[in-house]
Amino acid sequence: MQYLCAGYDRLSDADNKNDESSSIQSQKIIIDSFAKFNNLKIVKHYVDDGYSGGNFDRPGFKAMIEDIEKGKINCVITKDLSRLGRELYKTGKYIEEYFLEKGVRYIAINDSYDSNIGDAMLGIRLSVNDLYLRDVSKKVKTSLRAKQNRGDYIGSFPLYGYKKDPNDRHKLIVDEEVRENVEYIYELALEGYSPKKIADLLTMRKIAIPIVHKQEPRAKLVTENDGYGIWRRQTVAGILTNQMYIGNMVQNTHNKISYNSKKIRKTDNSEHIIVKNTHEAIIDKETFDKVQEILSSRTTDRKTDEQLQYLLGGLLYCKDCGRSIRISKDVLKKGIRHYTQCNLYTRKGNFGICSSHRVNYDWLEEDIIEYLQDVCENFCRYYNFSEVEDNSEDIIIKNIVEIKTKIERKQNVLNTHKNTIDSLYLDKVHGLVDEEMYKRIYEKTMKEIKKLELEISELERQKGINESKQDNNSSFSKCKKSALDYMSLKNPTKEQLMRLVDKIEIDKDKKIYVHLKFPELLVEG
Repeated sequence: MQYLCAGYDRLSDADNKNDESSSIQSQKIIIDSFAKFNNLKIVKHYVDDGYSGGNFDRPGFKAMIEDIEKGKINCVITKDLSRLGRELYKTGKYIEEYFLEKGVRYIAINDSYDSNIGDAMLGIRLSVNDLYLRDVSKKVKTSLRAKQNRGDYIGSFPLYGYKKDPNDRHKLIVDEEVRENVEYIYELALEGYSPKKIADLLTMRKIAIPIVHKQEPRAKLVTENDGYGIWRRQTVAGILTNQMYIGNMVQNTHNKISYNSKKIRKTDNSEHIIVKNTHEAIIDKETFDKVQEILSSRTTDRKTDEQLQYLLGGLLYCKDCGRSIRISKDVLKKGIRHYTQCNLYTRKGNFGICSSHRVNYDWLEEDIIEYLQDVCENFCRYYNFSEVEDNSEDIIIKNIVEIKTKIERKQNVLNTHKNTIDSLYLDKVHGLVDEEMYKRIYEKTMKEIKKLELEISELERQKGINESKQDNNSSFSKCKKSALDYMSLKNPTKEQLMRLVDKIEIDKDKKIYVHLKFPELLVEG
């Protein structure tokens, strides 16, 4: 029987890197020498460098299994049994069940194992490898626990608001890009907003969710809310209750179920490892403690509803310190009067920090509604929508499709010409064409190649222009829709207003600055 052999080579991070005989290159040499001596043909080497033998979630191993399923491989050779895997049950299942069912011969050279002959000691050998895996897992866990007790950060992705110190990956520093977002979340909580309401505000303001901000692998799957993601109540609640934000290192919140499993479980609070004052705090302890009291209070929902009833709630900011501005009320004999006040001033005004930024909210709301009405009317009047082609986006999309088709056709012709050059050279080497014919065909074909490359380059340029138009047109369409929607009601809703406004700032002189989400709205009226 002819054997089509796979050489499987694996080296984990836990293996001794100084042991030359265990290196990937050494494993290949051992397998190739064995195959040559025994007249076996090595079809391909499948390599997993840096992968544990505790599970079979390895790219090289998966590729080998795929080729076995396709019938490309019917013999697997490893340096020893531990290279195939160290976990007892699954390794034994592959050797004694899967390989036998698929008619695959398995050879472990240093353990003198050959499935064509069998070995009564196989179970014992696999048990020894499994014990080694358990021992390594225990040593790694002990090492990690020691680092946690020292206050060293051992995670892959630091929590939102922090990043790893480039000079020491076990230390954390504040992520200045989102420091204000964390402070904003706590400020809203102090105002009585529930985690759910805070999450909704963050989503509406298009603040990127943690995995998108950190560009984790999972972020590529996020498409909701124009790619910024939807904030979850649990995420906000986690930020509001995590001691990491007051400078304490909190770890061992989750751990693996067993040494040979990737599944993790959430640990009890009593199992958490907390080391105080290991990094810079974003939130002071006084604020943190107040938020914990609010979260446990039954009056939170009432306070949240009270704040959210205002049309401009969640949009007002202090232009001087950047903190959010809350809306409060005075109960007078003539009725209720609403006013604005900077949150930082509310908390630390006694220390001369910031100023009140107090304006009459009722008047402010009326002015903002009127201002936006004027902006939308000027926008519609300026562009005269009756003359704007509503099908312009369809035309752009059609152009892009046609250009892509042309590029694909020319690329196919280009590939054909390049293959012709390769074949021509081989014909010349084998004496099928003489030097003169080779030069003539080569020069002619190269001219065609250069011409096609220029044509493709021009088409790519045209495609880029149209794609840019498509992006601009899409933004314009959203702007137009939001403006018309706002003008459709005499009393606009909060949702309509938030589609147009990014934020509203008030400075110490009580001047108002409205930041619109669409710059296209600001036209000469």
